[in-house]
Amino acid sequence: MIAIFLAPFYILLNLYLARWVLRWTGACHHLCGTKGFRAAFILLYALIASAPLTGFLVQSPYALRQFLRQVGNYWFGWMLYLVLAVLVVELALAVIRRARGKDFEQMQQVRRVQGGIALVLVCAVSFYGMAHAERLYVTDYDVTLQGEGEDMTVALLADLHLGYSTEPEYIEQAVQAINDMQPDLVVIAGDIFDNEYEAVPKPERIAAALASLNSTYGTYACWGNHDLSEPILAGFTWDTADEDKNDLRMTEFLEEANITLLDDRAVTLENGVQLVGRRDPSRSKKLAAERRSPAQLLEPLDTDRPIFVIDHQPKELEALAQAGADLDLSGHTHDGQLFPGNLLMRLLWGNACGCEQVGDMISVVTSGLGVWGPDMRVGTRSEVVCISVHFSQ
Repeated sequence: MIAIFLAPFYILLNLYLARWVLRWTGACHHLCGTKGFRAAFILLYALIASAPLTGFLVQSPYALRQFLRQVGNYWFGWMLYLVLAVLVVELALAVIRRARGKDFEQMQQVRRVQGGIALVLVCAVSFYGMAHAERLYVTDYDVTLQGEGEDMTVALLADLHLGYSTEPEYIEQAVQAINDMQPDLVVIAGDIFDNEYEAVPKPERIAAALASLNSTYGTYACWGNHDLSEPILAGFTWDTADEDKNDLRMTEFLEEANITLLDDRAVTLENGVQLVGRRDPSRSKKLAAERRSPAQLLEPLDTDRPIFVIDHQPKELEALAQAGADLDLSGHTHDGQLFPGNLLMRLLWGNACGCEQVGDMISVVTSGLGVWGPDMRVGTRSEVVCISVHFSQ
């Protein structure tokens, strides 16, 4: 329903952006002011700007649906930087008008130069973001936990968002990077899927790649807020029956990938580490499922032995630390994914991305392996995390 309420604002914003671009092109050359050019531009702009809606409505053929979804996703990223560029240019033009008057010819010249620079920057940043999203990084953290235990290496990944923006080759690259770490434990901190199982390209191949992860104690995961089946329009989901949301194919995929799901439960590894997987609060609410508090979940465990928690969203960090957790492993934030979103994330989360001490607990949040929405990253990076765990005793 939120998407419906926001639709008028989206339409008005795109009308303004289209008008701005037409004014700039008209200032650059008289041919860009002709009816033919303006009609062609408006048609192309309308097709691109409406791609989020048409991608939602078109169900088949699959290739067309995939194309429209990808165009719509890319457009949101491009539109973000176009809005930022327009705001900067219009602010600069307002300052110049106030300082030098409103000479029409002079303002047209200024508009040509500033608008051209802005659009070049928009293209450069957007193309960079598209290429940068496909580059995989390995981030290393070295942490020391209080108490006794055996040193170990933990590989953390999250936010695969298997769907329209994921290619099997990219997952295979990530698997190879993790296997090169020679980890003792592999943890997947939620958002394995992107709300639509049908959108997963070659699921058998991806499951086989994940099944080839090599570690001493295996691969464990928890669900994230996108690990259910829901129709999505412009990032907003539509409510459906609970039995439709809980797509059993997702659980079957994990089984084929040899991934053990920890859904509000704990296991004890052979080295004595107690590994806990929490239910995601958003997913639990949509499925009307109970989610235990940190105290309820960790109370039966032995606090004299290491306790690792997999929790998709890095919430309740203080409560987890007080309940006895030693290491909390999360994702969800994508580190904002697109600048200036990474700056905003710092205001919204206690640990938006990185490694931080919270009481006696270490919180590690990854920026994620995949992307949500625009297949772009600016100011952030796609990563898998290698955590070298040591103990003080």
